[in-house]
Amino acid sequence: MKIGFILNPIAGMGGSVGLKGTDGRAYNDALRLGAVRTSHLAAKRALSDIDGNVSFVSAEMMGSEVLDALGIDHEVIPMKKGTTTGNDTRAVAKIMKESCGLILFCGGDGTARDILDAVGEDTLVLGIPAGVKMYSSVFATTPEDVREIVRAFVNGDTVPMKREVMDINEEYHRNGILAARLYGYMTVPYVPSLVQSCKGTYDTPDEYAEADEVAEYVVSEMDDDTLYIIGPGSTTGRIMERMGMKHTLLGIDAVFNRELIGSNMNESRLIDLMKKYDKKVLVLGIIGKQGFFLGRGNKELTPAVIKMIGIDNIMLVSGATKLNDLKELHVDTGDPELDKELKGYRKVVFKYGRERVVKVT
Repeated sequence: MKIGFILNPIAGMGGSVGLKGTDGRAYNDALRLGAVRTSHLAAKRALSDIDGNVSFVSAEMMGSEVLDALGIDHEVIPMKKGTTTGNDTRAVAKIMKESCGLILFCGGDGTARDILDAVGEDTLVLGIPAGVKMYSSVFATTPEDVREIVRAFVNGDTVPMKREVMDINEEYHRNGILAARLYGYMTVPYVPSLVQSCKGTYDTPDEYAEADEVAEYVVSEMDDDTLYIIGPGSTTGRIMERMGMKHTLLGIDAVFNRELIGSNMNESRLIDLMKKYDKKVLVLGIIGKQGFFLGRGNKELTPAVIKMIGIDNIMLVSGATKLNDLKELHVDTGDPELDKELKGYRKVVFKYGRERVVKVT
């Protein structure tokens, strides 16, 4: 079995510095803000101890170096030296389509779009999650789950299933406007719980009322002299509105004694701010249908930030309808050891004064 592997080397760079992706000019913005490349780390987590009954093909500057570092033999597609682009991703994918039974790609929704443009709906693919935004349902839930899916695929224990490729307008996203759309479908080797769901939305009047009820309770329970880090999303936005503050819908805000002291925070600003306060609480919403509360859309909350806050100081909030649609919750912080600490059972505020215990897997 031959597997193609494509790495987007700049995927996810914008997350820690508060950008919403690395498409277009955002790549240079990320470099200017001191961002470092991280997608190769996700790829190494996914491909370590990969099934030995497969062979690989990759491309220079787009995955070959990762396979070399892991000691995995592979064919190499030569590439021109320089910064890779979406055109390179599409060109390599077209080559792999002719000879590979499965194409693994490491990136985010933008990378998924490039792969779809190159191979269409019927080529078998699987995404290794490494982007800032991953609304599509063609990604494994975590990089480690890729190994399990590949093993099941080689053993004939997966089902080919068409899954959504979603993407958003990054320029709108950076300005606090969420404009996601269905871009198309790709076929993945599906294993329940190991492949993430597509992001769901909840925007009915009843669901707005649920979020308002949660917000009213959270604000009523806020302690004085405590730094509250408020994560992105509509439910957390209701908390900010309840306090009469403007919320960064797609970013991280900071509140102390019911005063806004930081908006659209990135990793470095969060770390500098938290050094000034002893008591800290991180308030996070949950992504609809996907169940993530860390690792999707809030990568400013790096492992370093989370450890400074403390995993026992995380408050999860969700409307009841959204929570009822979830069997379990997920995290993918980029730090496997921290992920292990976060797993288990966590309380979620879903009504005024009421919490539900949900398993984090």
